[in-house]
Amino acid sequence: MITLCLAACGFHPRGSVTRQTDLGSIYIDAARNLSIAEAVRSAMRDAAFTLAPNRDRADILLRLTNEEQKERVVSVQSNGRVNELELSHAVNMLIGESIDGAPPVYPSGQAFNRVEVNREYTYDETGVLGKENEARILRSEMEDELVRQIVLRTVASLAPSISALPINQPRWQSAALHGSNISHNLSY
Repeated sequence: MITLCLAACGFHPRGSVTRQTDLGSIYIDAARNLSIAEAVRSAMRDAAFTLAPNRDRADILLRLTNEEQKERVVSVQSNGRVNELELSHAVNMLIGESIDGAPPVYPSGQAFNRVEVNREYTYDETGVLGKENEARILRSEMEDELVRQIVLRTVASLAPSISALPINQPRWQSAALHGSNISHNLSY
């Protein structure tokens, strides 16, 4: 009974995406050398998007370019040896939508949105293998976080079109009319 009441009032767990209407299909327009392209596709499917096979069949375009993975020295010891390193993983993204049934286009003059994840870790020459494993694990976690941020930013940029409901119609009635009170969790 409590679950029914919570669902009827529009309650949804924090971090979930609720789809009241059809979002349409999304085409991931990724550079060929983008290491996170397949992870982004999978995460978009998990976030209730339908993947379009090409640009012409998509309602939403997501362009991902200029992926960069860097490592830089943050601090050194008094003897000149490396003490801390910083890893960074970044990508540029741009979202285009279809307007009035026309094919989707990227907004002219709009700059790319930079999505970046940074992590620092200490370096120890005596434990090189352990530190290499730590760096590998950090890079994997950073990739997951970068993908998560891309999905969340995509959902947030489409939020006005997702949550547009008639003012005079209660939220629970709209969900019942559309028959799609589907909730998908974005946590990994």
